[in-house]
Amino acid sequence: MTRLRLFALWFLCAMVTPILIVAMLVQAVLGSTTRAQSMAVALDECGNSLFGGDAQETISRRTGLALIAGKRWAKIVAPLIDCVFGQGHCLANATDKSTI
Repeated sequence: MTRLRLFALWFLCAMVTPILIVAMLVQAVLGSTTRAQSMAVALDECGNSLFGGDAQETISRRTGLALIAGKRWAKIVAPLIDCVFGQGHCLANATDKSTI
């Protein structure tokens, strides 16, 4: 993909992202919680890509796999994520066969 096309794609994403954020809020408050959760997972996967991970993998799963592999950074990040989503969240996502 050329740099010009990448720039055009970036511009499109920059224009659409605020709309998606508002739509996710509306879905979470008034609409489908399943749709809101799917949108949150998509943003999570985007964040994982930002840090060099697979675009089809969440930050929690990547952190859980790194924790199993004994990576030092995961020992710091996993407790922070688990604090928000519940103890063992990262490891549960890393060992969940349905996400593979």
